[in-house]
Amino acid sequence: MKLSLSGRIVELDGKTSAISVIEFLEMAARCGYEAVDLRASQVKPTTSADELQEIKTSLTRLKLDVFAGQFNGPLVTAEDEQGFVAFAKSLKNLGAHGIRMAADVAVLKRASQLVAPLGLRIQYQMHTNSPFETIVGGAEVVAQIGEPNFGLVPEPANFALAGLEFTENMLEPLRGAIAGVHVQTLTVCPGGVKTLKLKDGRSVSYTRVPYDENDCIPFGTFFKALRNVGFDGYVNELEPRPTDGRSEEMALEAAKFLKRFV
Repeated sequence: MKLSLSGRIVELDGKTSAISVIEFLEMAARCGYEAVDLRASQVKPTTSADELQEIKTSLTRLKLDVFAGQFNGPLVTAEDEQGFVAFAKSLKNLGAHGIRMAADVAVLKRASQLVAPLGLRIQYQMHTNSPFETIVGGAEVVAQIGEPNFGLVPEPANFALAGLEFTENMLEPLRGAIAGVHVQTLTVCPGGVKTLKLKDGRSVSYTRVPYDENDCIPFGTFFKALRNVGFDGYVNELEPRPTDGRSEEMALEAAKFLKRFV
């Protein structure tokens, strides 16, 4: 497996980052990551050709792969589709392996069809309160979409939030359908700092904690489950920017912890 760093760790919001893309790439390389996940705040359809070339040059210099890019735009009209394909080609030119999208089943299917000739994979992170909240439910939607280049991105924190049981065979229903893995560290607990809702209407709360203090998520079991289904792709550190702004320190701590498993 290869360790990737998400641009989420330097995002101020969904549209802006605290540092430039090049500074983020250099930080990822310094912290020992082999790849990056480029967020919509970093590379988007409006990113200029000169900016894209600068990013590509830096990726080559730093010997970094691109796990995925992100697309948040509409996909309704023929013009939308043309713009999406043009953006997909830009990501492919950067070396990206996939494009993450949050959309309904029909859009995910169409997007997969559009990028298939480019050798790209459409990705959807498995998340609470979505069609992919559970492993069994996620596998059913993958079958419904029916496109070989559509894949899911399991995320153990969301599995914990959904109350799923962690076993070494838990990912068997997703064999062949895992496009990558996202990882973040939080503990599910009553009275947590944040609360969200599950598909069945229940509320669950959580608090973010350092990886070494996380006694809620059995990361060892999760990574054994990945290996048991033959996964050997990108493991993407997805922690949001820390409130104290020390993104690089958090990236280093995460890399140190996750390298025990990858």
